[in-house]
Amino acid sequence: MTTATANPPRLRRSAVARFVRNREAMLGLLVLAVVVLVSLAAPLLAPADPTTGDPADVLAPIGAPGHLLGTDAQGRDVLSRVLHGGRGALAVSVSSVAVAVVLGTALGLFGAFAGRRVSGLLMRVVDLLFAFPVILVALSLAAIVQPGVWVLIGTVVFGAVPYVTRVVFAEAKIEREKEYVEAARALGASGTGILFGEVLPNLVSSVVIYGTSLVGVNIVFTASLSALGLGIQPPAADWGRMISEGAAVLVTGNPGVATFPAVAVLLVALSFNWLGDGLRDVLDP
Repeated sequence: MTTATANPPRLRRSAVARFVRNREAMLGLLVLAVVVLVSLAAPLLAPADPTTGDPADVLAPIGAPGHLLGTDAQGRDVLSRVLHGGRGALAVSVSSVAVAVVLGTALGLFGAFAGRRVSGLLMRVVDLLFAFPVILVALSLAAIVQPGVWVLIGTVVFGAVPYVTRVVFAEAKIEREKEYVEAARALGASGTGILFGEVLPNLVSSVVIYGTSLVGVNIVFTASLSALGLGIQPPAADWGRMISEGAAVLVTGNPGVATFPAVAVLLVALSFNWLGDGLRDVLDP
């Protein structure tokens, strides 16, 4: 009894120790914590209104009085817009990936435990979804509901669900052949009970790791859509839109208009990938 009760705490301590020893994972966690806190506190930290510019103070250089990172072509404070832009980027990417993970997990589990014909049909539909260029999906959604947050969320969900479904389907097929599933069947467990009580808990680690990495990828993807004018619309602050607008004045004006949001996108994307690597070490040693 003593060994049985002592093992779980030892395993948890070992998992935490592995995560702490992963320098990239700790750096990613630190960067994300700072970005989240700064984004939430943006109304308090921003030195100016991110949507209102001063026509008399257009393209102020980095370090200008009252504008630490300068201003853009409309005279809006770059620092304020970078701080506020993180809110939309994180909210859209995390929420859309969360929806995709839930849908993809449900489809993958269903496909793994359905009959051969149903499973084969479902996977062929998933394969068809891989063939659709996501940029065309974004353009179609923009034509239907107008460019904005819903276009970003819908496009990310459409693009990510097939990948999550494939990952969960492959993992669930492996799990369904293991002894604990056979034991649960022998004890009279229902199909639903085996699916959600036995198999799903053993897939959580893979889903969390993959979902974390997907958020990093989609931070860049949603910024790209916004840069094309399909995402969050002006005058709201958005990193992708700032990069697009700043590219026009990268050489002739204030380079920080495009550079600082681009650095923010890069850091957040890398941080999610580093965090995913650390979670893999902890959850799947």
